[in-house]
Amino acid sequence: MGLLKSVDNVPGIDFYDYRDDDYYNKYQYRVRFKLTGARYTWFCKVPEDLDKRLTSKGGYSIRKEDLKKVTEHQQAIKDFIVWRNLKRKEKSVTIRVEYDTVAIFSNDLQMLKEIEKIDPTNEYDYTEVQKSQFAGVKHFVREPKHKYRIYLKSRRVEGDFAKDLADLIKRSPDLQPSDALRIWLKGATTATTSSWRYRYCSSSYSINYNDESTLSYLALMHGDMLGKRYKLEKRPTPV
Repeated sequence: MGLLKSVDNVPGIDFYDYRDDDYYNKYQYRVRFKLTGARYTWFCKVPEDLDKRLTSKGGYSIRKEDLKKVTEHQQAIKDFIVWRNLKRKEKSVTIRVEYDTVAIFSNDLQMLKEIEKIDPTNEYDYTEVQKSQFAGVKHFVREPKHKYRIYLKSRRVEGDFAKDLADLIKRSPDLQPSDALRIWLKGATTATTSSWRYRYCSSSYSINYNDESTLSYLALMHGDMLGKRYKLEKRPTPV
């Protein structure tokens, strides 16, 4: 499971989803939206099947309490069925319908945006997967205490970054800062005067951890400050 972070500076994207793998191990993007009556498309192979369900008295009929709202959104539902069938034929998407919520997964963001033509007044949110990537492996003579290490970026920091990061590390036992980072955080959060050394983060600062979900949370809070990530392993014994 990933963690969503709202973004406002990436054209066409509303959220980043920090996770280890793509959606269904193959899709980078997802669009979600509400479509009244979407669940009734489960047994509609073609748009005309919706008409049959609206008038049916049998097991595939639409619930009496839903008839009015489904009828009001009938055209949008039928347009969705047409779009769904076309994209499934092209094998370019995976579609998941849960009650009245539709989620569509693809690697083509612009193609996903075509869904807005069904109802331009509706709200759609677009998410892009941000996968964890390893820059390499660091080997040690002995078995390391942690599985992974991530470095911060050399960058000027603003506001309460140091305090927020220190608080996050304090609340998360799995996050183990390097000695240099620990000293910097202590100075940045206890200094009585503003010093230039605490206004800049260094790429030599690192954090060790074991649980991938911990990194997801760290990325959610401070993703723009995270740099290269490494696996930590014991050096293989020479053959």
